[in-house]
Amino acid sequence: MSSRYLVYQVGCIECGVSSYPVKTCTTLEDAQAVAKAHPSTWETEGGEGYVTILDLEEGKTVSNHTGND
Repeated sequence: MSSRYLVYQVGCIECGVSSYPVKTCTTLEDAQAVAKAHPSTWETEGGEGYVTILDLEEGKTVSNHTGND
């Protein structure tokens, strides 16, 4: 089975927070767990950012996580 969901950290150019792919997952549930477990950009890079989940088959954003809630 191919990876359908991309968990991606979206950074802030003004804050210097990086953007990068975190992990690809085969199920939305796995992607949500990875996004929730990903550390806050305030903790790791001292600035604003968030984690988003992209559905690679549909070409759209599934959800955005602004923190570890």
